[in-house]
Amino acid sequence: MHHYKEPELTGRIVTPNEFQYNTDRLDFNTFFNKFPLVIVYAQKTRDVVNAVRWARYWNVPIRIRSGGHSYEALSVLNAGIVIDVSEMTQADIEYKCGTAIVQTGLRNIALYRILGAEGLVVPSGVCPTPGIGGVTLGGGHSILSRPWGLTLDHLLELEMVDANGNIIHASNDHNADLFWASRGGGGGNFGICTSFRFRTHRIDTVGFAEISWDLKYLKPVLKTWQKYTTPCADERLTPTLFMASGQQTSLLMQGVFLGSAKELRNLLKPLLQAASPQKVTIEEIPWLEAVDLVAAKQPSTPLPFKSVGPYLYHLLPEEGIATTQRFINEAPPDSTFSVFLHGLGGAVAKIPSWSTAYIYRKALSNMSLFATWSKPEGAAAGIRWVEDFRQAMLPFTKGVYVNTIDLSIEDWPDAYYGTHFKRLTQIKAKYDPENIFRFPQSIPPATDF
Repeated sequence: MHHYKEPELTGRIVTPNEFQYNTDRLDFNTFFNKFPLVIVYAQKTRDVVNAVRWARYWNVPIRIRSGGHSYEALSVLNAGIVIDVSEMTQADIEYKCGTAIVQTGLRNIALYRILGAEGLVVPSGVCPTPGIGGVTLGGGHSILSRPWGLTLDHLLELEMVDANGNIIHASNDHNADLFWASRGGGGGNFGICTSFRFRTHRIDTVGFAEISWDLKYLKPVLKTWQKYTTPCADERLTPTLFMASGQQTSLLMQGVFLGSAKELRNLLKPLLQAASPQKVTIEEIPWLEAVDLVAAKQPSTPLPFKSVGPYLYHLLPEEGIATTQRFINEAPPDSTFSVFLHGLGGAVAKIPSWSTAYIYRKALSNMSLFATWSKPEGAAAGIRWVEDFRQAMLPFTKGVYVNTIDLSIEDWPDAYYGTHFKRLTQIKAKYDPENIFRFPQSIPPATDF
């Protein structure tokens, strides 16, 4: 590719000699400390095009950032260009078609609020601050997953800047292979997404549940909770379960239910009887209030952490529950070790696994292992705990959610993509043959072309 004149960088440009560089170069995971050559905050698609062309002209490696929530801080790098779309936050609602065109820099919570003000929703994650770009491209587990499916199940079309700095579109009838790969292939592999068109749902009030127990009841609560994720459980309820020890001790269930508080209370009887709760809230509230209550229990400010999210395909047997309890009770005092279980299935499982790159359709839940620490010397123990825990759960889990990228997984193509990996490498070879968009554990281009 030859440009005879040097392409110009446009957008808001931050270089190492500017005072905001030191905060701008940080990702959500503050364990990492990287020093990019330049950070470009794109304001429009054209800025992304120019940044890609500039990077190609100077042969500078590229990383793409939206929310900056990459678990291994892969959205920043030393001595490269970070193309950041977080300031591209326009959303246009097309009322007639019940769709929304949204730029990829919006955060989960912002998308919920913009659409929620109009009585609409695109289910998009539980943490408030991840960018919807990464959430969507990897999957998108939300508190509405069981009735309505993944975030990527609502994607109708996307706009992307490719490795040559060209703007391309993908949907079911245009670049359909790229569209398939972009629904579960993970962010940053094929190009830089600049806008999405989503199908929306109407939403008003919802049933909301929040139940807490003393952590000593982990076993009976977990055993009963997981029954709400089976194919025969009521799909109108998406349940989560949070278990934590160390600096913060917690055992907390939350759920959003598309139905009345009375039905919800009835549905939750087995869980309420599993152990005596400390506090019980079961009510009908506006959807946006539920969003805030769910977000409140998630980390919202940058912190040092290690995390990974394998899938559960079966209910945990006694042994699996005992293993979970053992690891949860291990946290040293200056850290917090936690598990976040997210009920899936329902509408997620109704879509055949081959129809999008997201392969874990039949999982009952995702099990996110999470360690954070308050002193730098706690890092090694936290990282070790997550890896040991992941290994100990291998008999009970299958695969790993690509949005919980983990560089310690050796056979990562199988863990994230299973039997879809080969096809993803072929699509990569078509859209990014020179592997311009690469990072640790990125999809390589197939060489058998």
